[in-house]
Amino acid sequence: MNKVILNSFLVSLVIAVISYFFRQSFHTDLYLSDVGGLSTFIGAFATLFGLLSAFVVFEVWGQYNKTALYVDKEASGLEQLYRLTLYFRDKKLNRVMASAITKYANMVIKGRFQKLGSGERNNESGLAFREISGVIQGIKFDDDHDQIIFDHIVSHYGDLSDIRTERINQSLARLPSLLKTFLYIASFFVVTCLVIMPFANVFYSLFAVFCMTFVIVMIYFLIEDLDNPFVGNWNISPEPFKRALKHIAQDYT
Repeated sequence: MNKVILNSFLVSLVIAVISYFFRQSFHTDLYLSDVGGLSTFIGAFATLFGLLSAFVVFEVWGQYNKTALYVDKEASGLEQLYRLTLYFRDKKLNRVMASAITKYANMVIKGRFQKLGSGERNNESGLAFREISGVIQGIKFDDDHDQIIFDHIVSHYGDLSDIRTERINQSLARLPSLLKTFLYIASFFVVTCLVIMPFANVFYSLFAVFCMTFVIVMIYFLIEDLDNPFVGNWNISPEPFKRALKHIAQDYT
């Protein structure tokens, strides 16, 4: 986070310096008579830019939160799957299921979603997840109690598989490149308009350019960071899987 603020500050400072030299070279203060028309144009353009920025930030923030929610659901689903296994009153089955769940969860924890961050799927964790279904297929029962529990486990594993698929799909989703490009071009025009804006006071001019650039650069870092929830400063961690394994090891044994 501190790095983002520092980078935003440095970029804003550079743009302010450029604005100062532009003002000295082209004597923009001589065009104060045009400030009314320029203010109207910049006001309208800035309003459209603000709406576009708000929309994009809302989209990436919602995408980030939805991905984090699916991670939590998947981790808690693994814990619930093991809890259902306990109803079979079969210690060997409990150990096998715990081993399969632990193997899969540890792969997710070790990988830290890095392949998803690079736009790829982790085939190894997929194979480990299917090993859980192999454990379920090997369950044997001979009474109505076990039949009911087995039906619940099969249904729960199906739901868990759907959640995992949604989590992966959501993790790989990105903002359309055209939308991001349009936003960044609009940001460039906003900063450029402020740089050439004729201010009577040089210090007020530099302050306005610095503040606006700082906000725009912060928006840029925010969008780029949240658009890929596994790379950058705001990352989704596999901590829910660690908690699930901890609960399985401590609460049910």
